[in-house]
This record gives sequence, structure tokens and C-alpha cells, in this order.
Amino acid sequence: MQQLGRLLWLIITFLLVTVAIAFATSNEALINLYLWPFDRTLTAPIWLVVMSSFIIGGLFSSALLWAQWVTIRTKLWRLQGKLNKLIAEKSQQQNSVGPLDDIRTKQLETYNQADDNGLEDQSVNSTMSGPLKTNRILRRLL
Repeated sequence: MQQLGRLLWLIITFLLVTVAIAFATSNEALINLYLWPFDRTLTAPIWLVVMSSFIIGGLFSSALLWAQWVTIRTKLWRLQGKLNKLIAEKSQQQNSVGPLDDIRTKQLETYNQADDNGLEDQSVNSTMSGPLKTNRILRRLL
């Protein structure tokens, strides 16, 4: 698919260049250009005027696209900096909270193991049973 797109682009470019060359060689007429703020006129062949206008338009649009690319790139750099800062803050918070989570996890494990002794007395429909209790009950039922 990509090769087909490149081939199509190459054909279109070749046709446009051929038309431009044919236009440039067939139109030798001279035209007078009146430059608005000045009182002078410029006499030039028509092909030179048309080709120079295409070149000036291409350079102008390239400059606009480059300016847009620079603004997008600076926004990306700022957002990347903010993201790196947030990631650093998150890792600091996780490091400071990490041991507490381990203590809480151990407390929940010991609580679930302590309640495991009277598990046969509990009914399956108990709403207070935690996820570990229900998993063990389901394993015994299956």
C-alpha cells in the first residue's frame, strides 16, 4: 500500500513538472506588473512570474509549517517535563507509603488466616466475607 502511494505521488509530481515546463516554454509573452505601493512597473515573461509565485508560495508555506512544528514541539517538551515531574513525585510517594502498605497487607493476611479456623460455621451468602474467604469457600465447594 505504501509503495502504491509513493508511485501515485511520483506520477502526480511528474505530471505537474511536465505541465510547468510545457507552460514555461510555450509562453514567452511579456507582461507588465504594477507594484501597488510604488509607481513603477516590472516587465517580465509570464513563465517567470508564474514560476516565481509558486516558489514564493512554497517557501512561505514551508516557513509557516516550520513555525507550527516548533510550537508543537515546545508544547511537547513542556508536557514531557511535567510528566517526568509527576512520575518522580509518584515514585517518592510510593516509596514513603510502601512500608505501610506492606504492614496493612500482612495484617489482612493474618486476619484472614485467623478467621479461617471458623470457616465451616459461616454460610456461603455472608456479605462480610472478604475476597480471600470467598475464594477458599468456592474452592471447597468445587
